[in-house]
Amino acid sequence: MLRVLRQIGVTVSLLVLMAVLLTSTASASPTHVLLVLDASGSMYLRLDDGQYRITAAKDALSQFVSRLPDVPDLDVGLRVYGAQVPATEPDACLDSELRLPIEGFDRAGMLSEIAAIQAKGATPIAYSLERALEDLRGFAGRKVVVLVTDGAESCGGDVRAAVEALTAEGLDVDVRIIGFALPEAAVRSFDGLGTFESTNSASELAAALGRAVGVDPDATYPVDVTLTRDGAAVTEGASVRFVDAVDEAAVELALGTDGVFSGRLPAGSYRVEIADAYSASARSVAGVPITTSAENAFAFELAPAAEVGLVVEPDEPTAGDVVTVRFDGAPDTSGNWLTVVPRDADDHVSFERMSVAGASGHAEVRIPGEAGELEARFHLALPEGGTSVIGRSPAFASRPLAASVRAPAEVPAGSTFEVDWEGPDAVDDYISIVRVATREGTREGNWASTHDGSPALVLAPPEPGDYEVRYVLRATHRALARQPIIVTPPDARITVPEVIASGAPFAVEWEGPENEGDYLTIVPEGARDAMFHGTSAASTQEGSPLTLGAPAEPGAYEVRYVLGSGRRMLVSAPVTVAASEASVTAPAEVEAGAPFQVTWVGPENEGDYLTIVPEGARDAMFHGTSAASTEQGSPLALQAPPEPGAYEVRYVLGGGRRMLVNAPVSVIPTTATIVVPPDVAAGAAFEITWSGPDNEGDYLLIVPPAARDGAFHMAPSAATRHGSPITMTAPSTPGEYEVRYVLAGGRRMLVSVPLTVR
Repeated sequence: MLRVLRQIGVTVSLLVLMAVLLTSTASASPTHVLLVLDASGSMYLRLDDGQYRITAAKDALSQFVSRLPDVPDLDVGLRVYGAQVPATEPDACLDSELRLPIEGFDRAGMLSEIAAIQAKGATPIAYSLERALEDLRGFAGRKVVVLVTDGAESCGGDVRAAVEALTAEGLDVDVRIIGFALPEAAVRSFDGLGTFESTNSASELAAALGRAVGVDPDATYPVDVTLTRDGAAVTEGASVRFVDAVDEAAVELALGTDGVFSGRLPAGSYRVEIADAYSASARSVAGVPITTSAENAFAFELAPAAEVGLVVEPDEPTAGDVVTVRFDGAPDTSGNWLTVVPRDADDHVSFERMSVAGASGHAEVRIPGEAGELEARFHLALPEGGTSVIGRSPAFASRPLAASVRAPAEVPAGSTFEVDWEGPDAVDDYISIVRVATREGTREGNWASTHDGSPALVLAPPEPGDYEVRYVLRATHRALARQPIIVTPPDARITVPEVIASGAPFAVEWEGPENEGDYLTIVPEGARDAMFHGTSAASTQEGSPLTLGAPAEPGAYEVRYVLGSGRRMLVSAPVTVAASEASVTAPAEVEAGAPFQVTWVGPENEGDYLTIVPEGARDAMFHGTSAASTEQGSPLALQAPPEPGAYEVRYVLGGGRRMLVNAPVSVIPTTATIVVPPDVAAGAAFEITWSGPDNEGDYLLIVPPAARDGAFHMAPSAATRHGSPITMTAPSTPGEYEVRYVLAGGRRMLVSVPLTVR
């Protein structure tokens, strides 16, 4: 609905402008325009977005008035009906007032009158048009009446007769009626009366724009805004934007070097929104007109500036400490923050920022690690971006930091050693071991937090070399103390067999630091250090020797001692994984669903198993329809799948589920027969004669004909192990059924016959 009103507002202005422009170009005589606005009670109905109709109409008319040209031969008047007397009062149908006579064009007065209109009364359209005739009587030249209404005549007047009187020969009055949100009956009431417009869609609006001959919809006019604070021009901390009252289009003005916010806007009625760093919410000024006049200059006074008071506690902290900064008298705005920096630092410098909110409060702020003269600063967030310092604490000095570290002169690679330390123990400070000449602030290798106390337990790197132990102030990543330390070759070894069988377990003897989290693993030779966990691993906390499982794939491998901290290899030993000897012997053919035996030879590792899978199934990822653990010995019993086809029996290594060896098996169809009576009584017992493979678990089943194969478990059933014939009970519900022979392996139907239950 709001779109309709906005479209109507544009249509009104374009129609009148067209009339004015055409008159101006075609004749030298003056043009007299009378606007007649509906202010009846229905104009206070809300639109879908909650806006009142009267508000939208007034916005559209204000835009129209703002865009009228300043020409000497144009007279514009304003008549309003329904604005004075409630509709229930006796004189409501006589409530039509000429607010501005048709004498020249008082743009400011017209905008003021439009803004003051209140909707409350009836809809005396005919009476208002009769009065319009008197308003225009005696004027020579072009005469235009523009009526804006949201309803039909409500006072019994003859609108058609009133329009005909206005347009009678010799009066030369152009009557234009603009309706919006009109019911169909109201639309019909204006049929044939002057020029009637009703805009209800974007396409109709586009058509109206197309009729705007000679009107430039893109014309803009200069706008200047001056902002002052305490009487002085504002050059930062504020922004200005104009929002069109009709279509909500927003334009932000730019601040020039002269301290004036400037831009160009189409003529119309606007809402000015001023964002101010010293105010929690934007200041909004409605009904600001931009006209075709060259003078569109405005001035606004902003909230007084604030100066924030700051106090730092304690006033003699140690460099790198966290201090409490208290503030008071701040603007209650968002995005502000505190910092503590050297007193001579530029305002754009910050060490640690802590966001704050409210007019007063406090924040915990870390100060620089270098001793010196400091100050706390309050940064005010500016609407245009950036900040401005509006508060500074009295200067205070921080005391120098002191720290020391004491560690052994030498430590074996990968071992844990103690470091005695003294220092500020500030938040996140730490003791680290790094190579000599490593850049300050680099926390590579191993480290321990000072929060855990002294001595700190530090893990030596796995690579021998020249290192140093450092006390590092985390706030500045600066080393306050350091001591050289030599990391010697590791006191660790691994002993493994030269050759191991694929998939087989093997023992590893080892010596090492046995730190928490250390482990042994087997990985391909040359695998990326510390990032490959291998196919088998065991914690060093389980002692020596440890048992690992060989990979299923033959090749060159190495067993590694891996440090749990950082997962870096400490020492390794090479090992060759050779293919395990294995064989599988199975029948060339087996019947579908039938059990069969497999003779096998293999490593018999824990978790190894035999299975039957479709020929060419993905290695190690297919468990098959039947499987048996090699722990049960040889031979093993498997069951053929219910579906005939080409299969293979596989010996699968439990570690990695990789196939070690396989043998082909052809699963051939099996046969079965079922003989049942032609029909049986519901719920009666009857005999079934059958023949079939009689595999373990096979059974007969009575189901509806459409039952899904293998998925029906609640039907009557009987195991074939009971022999033939079998006595079963018919379903209790009469109907058509079928008796099925079902293979236990896969629950697949082998054969079925129909059964009628009467």
